[in-house]
Amino acid sequence: MPGVKQATSPPAVETVCLGLSDPTRLKLLARIGREEVCVCDLQAYVERDQPTVSRHLAMLRKCGLVERRKEGRWCHYRRTSLPPALARLVDLAAPPRLGKSRSCC
Repeated sequence: MPGVKQATSPPAVETVCLGLSDPTRLKLLARIGREEVCVCDLQAYVERDQPTVSRHLAMLRKCGLVERRKEGRWCHYRRTSLPPALARLVDLAAPPRLGKSRSCC
């Protein structure tokens, strides 16, 4: 049915572990935490160039750990809603960042 978003199944544990297996991806997940974050802010946080950050974010999307929202030229990422057990695993590997973030764009 057009316009109706189909429910997707949660990612498998091995898929989540693949997403968590890189230190840069862990750092990105920790920065994203529970809020929406712009790619330019993520670049500054992990001190990597845009193509590198984009590749890591693409892997996190493929693993079902983050979602992307495009707004013009900008892409904003946030963690996906995961089942409680998988969310705890992600939080153990990359604890959500506390405090207020800056707005970059």
